[in-house]
Amino acid sequence: MCLLLAAIFFDLAVGTVVMRGLPIPAGWWIGLAVGHIALAATWWRGFVSKDARAELRGSVTVPQRFYLLPPLLITAAHVVAKLPYLDAVPHWSTGIYYAELARAVSTLDFSTHDLATTYRLGGHPSHAYSMYLAVGQILTAGWSHAGLPTTPALKYVAANVQDLLLAAAAVWCFWLLIVRLFPALPRAHAILLTLCFAFNPLVFAHGLGPNTDLPITVGLILALLAFAVDRPVLVAFAGLWMCFSKESGALMYGELWGLFVALCVVQRVGPPWHKPDASLLVRRVLVPLAPLVFYIAYLRFSSPLAWVQRTSGWNDEANPVLTPAFGLSSAQFETGLVSALLHNWNWIPTLAFVALLAKRQIWPRIAPRLTDERTASFVRVIAWLFALNVAFACLYIKDNHARYYAPLIPLMLVLFYYALADLAASVRARTAVLGVFFAASLVQIWGSIDPVGNAIWGTFAIGDRKVMFIQRGLQGQADGMIFNAQHQAVSRLYTKLNKVVFSNGQRPTLIFGIDHPWVVNYALWGLRLDEHTNEYTYDWRSSFVPDTRAVGRIDATTAPAHAVYVALPWLENPTITLQKLQQFYRVNGRKVIADGGYFITAYDLAR
Repeated sequence: MCLLLAAIFFDLAVGTVVMRGLPIPAGWWIGLAVGHIALAATWWRGFVSKDARAELRGSVTVPQRFYLLPPLLITAAHVVAKLPYLDAVPHWSTGIYYAELARAVSTLDFSTHDLATTYRLGGHPSHAYSMYLAVGQILTAGWSHAGLPTTPALKYVAANVQDLLLAAAAVWCFWLLIVRLFPALPRAHAILLTLCFAFNPLVFAHGLGPNTDLPITVGLILALLAFAVDRPVLVAFAGLWMCFSKESGALMYGELWGLFVALCVVQRVGPPWHKPDASLLVRRVLVPLAPLVFYIAYLRFSSPLAWVQRTSGWNDEANPVLTPAFGLSSAQFETGLVSALLHNWNWIPTLAFVALLAKRQIWPRIAPRLTDERTASFVRVIAWLFALNVAFACLYIKDNHARYYAPLIPLMLVLFYYALADLAASVRARTAVLGVFFAASLVQIWGSIDPVGNAIWGTFAIGDRKVMFIQRGLQGQADGMIFNAQHQAVSRLYTKLNKVVFSNGQRPTLIFGIDHPWVVNYALWGLRLDEHTNEYTYDWRSSFVPDTRAVGRIDATTAPAHAVYVALPWLENPTITLQKLQQFYRVNGRKVIADGGYFITAYDLAR
């Protein structure tokens, strides 16, 4: 599905370039022709032919309805649950990505320099992902034979739809992966395990707005599936998608490739050592290695990546934002372990891992006890990949966001089921555990009910609803909120606030009680308000940028005549802020902006 999406959107991109009258070198046309022939052949051989469908289902005979209907229904449920969020306004890091996406929308220069630098989002090598998003923006920006507007307005709904397509592809591919890994998997368990992925709070949340960690999650699942069904070209496609989404994607794909070479190829070559099969080396080693070769060449010949430049080798006192580095930091170690293994009900799979280790007694004996050695190798790869990335999360001192850990979720779920199958012989017992885990995860999407997660760092309140602290500091009330769908409440409250305070053409200054624009994130990175509807927009026509100020930057000489104080109690103390403002203003009234138990208060101020 990812391969088909890539082909469709790439064709649309080429069509857009042609419509704009931009020249495409002859070599590109030859590459397009050869590439489409290869895509068609790979798609047919990998998924459409009768033999391919049988191989995807595994060695056992699986009814066609079992193979198609459950993933179709689960994917449809995932899509329907996200439909209310298609108009989600970008805030925090998503807002940065949207702002930088404007560069990719305003130019389709295929020269080497611009191709290497223009499509970086947040300083990451996100060319595959940003070009994918750029196509949707171009197609909705009003292009014609005359070309695009000078500064095309971004359409965040279009990007949200494209992300929804990626998330749907991830759900479907996850189903194919678990059916392939566990051929004797009971139907109910396959459905529940896929539901646990589709409605995992973190997976659900980080697909509600463009970010460079989403394509890594999708690409990882596709790469594992392609390795499982021995489709080297599809592995290379998934690897390119991962490498050119973010640095961590390249790291994870490099680990994946190395593990498969070590645990799959080496096992067949020796010991006892014998002459390697040339076709095996090509299919399992050289073709999947191609994305890493391209990525290393990119690093060598393009301008340096900002995050690579900032990273130092080993520094226990590294600044996680300005100078990330490997090191031994108790704060990073705690954050890595908690985020990967405990929050969002992840402590349930972690308990299963610990119980399995206790049962097996020592680490070397956790190797999967499966009769199918090929399947056993894949589970070993997944186990080691999960362990390596948890170690990386603990030892690499960096800024932490919940979405960084999203690629670990599919790995965790596969290992969770393996541990569960080893610990519980009863099918009904495994069904009950999976059912409870799914139900808890589903509710966690819209409410912080995880008792362990809430107890670790506590919670904070937005109105009458509590939100789990996913990390320490103010960042936990900003980007840190994107661990479930509750962060969307802030966006909805801001949208309702705009309609109240800017109605009838009023343009009061908005005052916030904390001087931290990134955390408040009301209207940054090019966001504006439509003059007629007061809705958020990126269109500069018939729109305005609201005047916002922090209370600490207001005095008797600079205080505007008419203002609205927006109280955000989870970030500041409204009582203290009001006392400061009443030195210059009188409070004419207040309005409570509410949305499903979440609320903020707007105080109308006049001098």
